[in-house]
Amino acid sequence: MNTLLHDLRYGLRMLARNPGFAAVAVLSLALGIGANTTVFSIVDNELLKPWPVKDPSRLAMISTDSPKLDSSSTSYPDYLDIRNQVAAFADVVAYGDRGCFVSGEGQGQGLEAVVEVVSQNYFDALGVRMLLGRAFSPQPGQAAAEGRAVVVSYNLWQKYFGGNRSLPGKTTLLNDIEFTVIGIAPQEFSGLRRSFPDIWLTKEGWETMVPGEVQTDAARDYRWFDVVGHLRSGTRINEARAQLQTLAKRLALAYPSSNQGVNFIARPASEVAHEGMGVGIYLMAMVGLVLLISCANVANLLLAQTERRQREIAMRRALGAGPRRLLGQLLAEGLPLAVLGGVLGCLLAAWLMKLVPALVPGMSDTILMLDGRVLLFTAAISLFAALIFGLVQGFWVSRSSVAAVLKGDDPRFGRTMGRVPLRSLLVSGEIALAVVLLVASALLLRSLRFSQRINPGFDTNKNVVMLSVAPPEFYGYSSAQARAIYPALAAAVEPVPGVIRASYARRPPLTDVEEGETVPVVIPGVQPPPGTDHFKIRFNIVGPKFFATVGARLKEGREFSDFDRPSAALVVIINDAMARRYWPGQDPVEKALQIGKKSFQVVGVVEAGRYNRLHETVQPYLYLPFTQVGSGECWLFVETAGDPRGMIPAILKATTAVAKNLPIVNAVTFRESMREVMAEERSMVELLGSLSILGMCLAAVGLYAAVAYLVNRRTHELGIRMALGARRSDVLRLVLAQGLRLSGAGAAVGLAGALAASRLMSGFIYGVTLTDPLSYMASILVAVGVALLACYFPARRATKVDPMVALRYE
Repeated sequence: MNTLLHDLRYGLRMLARNPGFAAVAVLSLALGIGANTTVFSIVDNELLKPWPVKDPSRLAMISTDSPKLDSSSTSYPDYLDIRNQVAAFADVVAYGDRGCFVSGEGQGQGLEAVVEVVSQNYFDALGVRMLLGRAFSPQPGQAAAEGRAVVVSYNLWQKYFGGNRSLPGKTTLLNDIEFTVIGIAPQEFSGLRRSFPDIWLTKEGWETMVPGEVQTDAARDYRWFDVVGHLRSGTRINEARAQLQTLAKRLALAYPSSNQGVNFIARPASEVAHEGMGVGIYLMAMVGLVLLISCANVANLLLAQTERRQREIAMRRALGAGPRRLLGQLLAEGLPLAVLGGVLGCLLAAWLMKLVPALVPGMSDTILMLDGRVLLFTAAISLFAALIFGLVQGFWVSRSSVAAVLKGDDPRFGRTMGRVPLRSLLVSGEIALAVVLLVASALLLRSLRFSQRINPGFDTNKNVVMLSVAPPEFYGYSSAQARAIYPALAAAVEPVPGVIRASYARRPPLTDVEEGETVPVVIPGVQPPPGTDHFKIRFNIVGPKFFATVGARLKEGREFSDFDRPSAALVVIINDAMARRYWPGQDPVEKALQIGKKSFQVVGVVEAGRYNRLHETVQPYLYLPFTQVGSGECWLFVETAGDPRGMIPAILKATTAVAKNLPIVNAVTFRESMREVMAEERSMVELLGSLSILGMCLAAVGLYAAVAYLVNRRTHELGIRMALGARRSDVLRLVLAQGLRLSGAGAAVGLAGALAASRLMSGFIYGVTLTDPLSYMASILVAVGVALLACYFPARRATKVDPMVALRYE
């Protein structure tokens, strides 16, 4: 310990003597460590951190598996059987996502909220304690009493209820039905999906809100719940699996119509939670390259220091210091740099953590903080950095010749077996890592550009605002009144000054509403898939003028009109992908098809777009007229002459005049909607682009330092060259060539590394091959350009060497 303290004091004195060197080294480390800490905090919060529940290691996810099922969700009756008959679990809870509309005193202003419908024992079984108020009673006998009770999330409490601490015990309206808020969930708890639900209510409470669910929930083939069980102490997951298989067989015999071939599968919750680790691993790998560049920079600076101390180190070895003693000294001297870099990196990360939720989509409710796990990670990478540049120094010090150094010459010092200086290898390595980052960001940028050119089926540049209208039937409207309210809203909005036209549709574009619900379609003369008598085709229900409002291109036929009444012939509009597939080489207009048991006539063909996700393949799609089919819920689409965001207050005023108690719960423009659709890709590009710029800058600093050091070491040689007639341009070319050799070698290695690393990106690269030549060439040009710039300044200084001064140097 005394030796360690002595070495640390010696290292601190050396840093004090070279404040410029210390500042550059600490700043380089802080940038690398800060970036790594920030990205790790995101990955840890989203993928690694265990749920804030009791005994998370004993949680098991229970899913339903069957060849005839499209999802792994479980029905509520099956959940009850699992809870009551599988002894391996101490507790079993069920939860499923739904939506509702929260409103105040029926004033027509509301909020679209995510509801998590849970079993009665949800909070008690998970051990989640309320921030304020209480949770649902776990006693089955209290189910009826809890039917009008809700627990509010911390985020909704802050945003919608203003953080009112007296909220527990007060009422709020969900779908215009009064519920009592009994508790506020803690800030760190966001459900078991990390999906930030706004409200929790029991299954009985949901059935109070939606009475039609009572009968359907009793059916075993109505599956929309996820199930999680707490294993009993000492029970293994395999025992639970065996008991679940036994139960599945028993239920298949008792309920063959719904449970034949259905199995229950249990997996550790941690395994399920880490299924999305691909993106996390990729991000950590990319930001890890920045840390390696930082470490190489500091190692290069320390090697320069070590070269100046070679006589001191040789004397230590001559006096009996062994390799372990020297390595310990060098590690201890580098430790203060790592500690200072880690502390400054933490401060940088704390600042970045405040920016990330505002910049990254889907993370606005995320709270990132320097908790114990993140600080431990930061300490680990700081020590890793110290170990790297300490070992680099120790390895090359051990290869130097004591006798040669004491004589004043050591031709092997700082060189590899191939006589390439280690500092040159480090610089080339930095360039290689920077090229990997540049190629990755270039591929993502090219992918983003491809995504931006995809035709979504509507004009994204039009001044259109979409307004989400709460389902009228939730607010006391009869079916007939609900059917009439959307045409009335559109008619009320159109006279507003600045509004061009208005329409309505059941589904907004590019959303996974109802996961792409389909209708059964029979096309005369076209053979359906084997084993069925119809095609499954996705659809939307739209009002008159919808295609003109959203800017969809009608290629043939006409739009729907007010004359398409229920008493008239039933009509349908299809996209051109459907026309090409089922009527190739024919005019599809006036063709007949059957939907359900009714016959429809094609009256128009619209250009195909994307309907659920931007990167889905182009598929057949059809539109049904609202005037003939109707829908219980719709979005209002309003095209304006000017900025649509500025028109929202006037539009809302017009809708309130038609339906005072019907809330408009969301308003978003086409441009805002597309930004949200593209947000994930754009965030990846921005993040990786920032990392590549940071990595390239650090590599340029390392290259500049290396070339400047070499120029300094070769001052005598350059003076002799100039004294013998070398021109300034010759010296400039000489130094630039040396820098370009280093960067060229690094770029070549970086290309090979980028080809290998690009395989990690295959899951989120669209429309671009992983070997896209433009991305690779652009990255090389950027790397070489930055390298030239970094070499130019020390090369320019070399041309100003005075031969007489240089010759007197020795």
